[in-house]
Amino acid sequence: MKTVIRKLYLIVIFFFSVPFLYASNNVIVALDDYRPLNYLVEEKLQGPSVDIVKLLFNEINEKENIIYLPWKRGYETAQKKENFAVASTTRTKEREKLFKWVGPLAAKKFIIYALKDSHIKINTLEDLLKYSIGVERSTISEQMLLSRGITNLSKVNYPKQNLGMLLLKRIDLWSISSSTFHETLKNEKVFSNQFESVYVLKQAKLYIAFNKNTPNEIIKKWQDAYDVLIKNGKIKEIFEKHNVSYLYTDK
Repeated sequence: MKTVIRKLYLIVIFFFSVPFLYASNNVIVALDDYRPLNYLVEEKLQGPSVDIVKLLFNEINEKENIIYLPWKRGYETAQKKENFAVASTTRTKEREKLFKWVGPLAAKKFIIYALKDSHIKINTLEDLLKYSIGVERSTISEQMLLSRGITNLSKVNYPKQNLGMLLLKRIDLWSISSSTFHETLKNEKVFSNQFESVYVLKQAKLYIAFNKNTPNEIIKKWQDAYDVLIKNGKIKEIFEKHNVSYLYTDK
């Protein structure tokens, strides 16, 4: 019942925020439930990325305009609406021209995981073609594999679904960021010693991704504010407070 109420609450919030999304000329930053960087606790966004975005609004002397949107909706809106941004977004070659970027907010690795008892060895991308690979839809893991000609993908909506499928051996491999992997295991109370990293697909950095038609002066203002917060150590303090210093990057 609690889960149903929570979903209904988010649907209502989203419904009333849609006109606001398309009517406002101010910068709006959307974040989704993407642990450990940004996530919902009792219907409130929390996490290091949320704290950083709040600090940035304060640094540029603008009222906070932070909303929750599911990832796919936020990602698509950021490609359509000027002055709209989505975080935390991985900056890649495939996405470079789709947005204007402020950051980086954090750094992470994208890894291919296997069950230890599978004894799977991956030395090259071509080796991946021999196995079924679990990915979450519309994520950077899916996009990177497809761009490299790896199409033998099993697609689901949530990480915990791929975790279950890997444990049941319905997929051979799981492609996901290391941070989301460990967070999913923690939430599902699954021990990490059952798995091993068999291939590092990419090391990447996450940014605030602005609509590409957002004026350059706005992007510069945000980037300058970010640079100040990096220099004075406030962003590093945020990652330390959340016990995720392994995600911190000073560029």
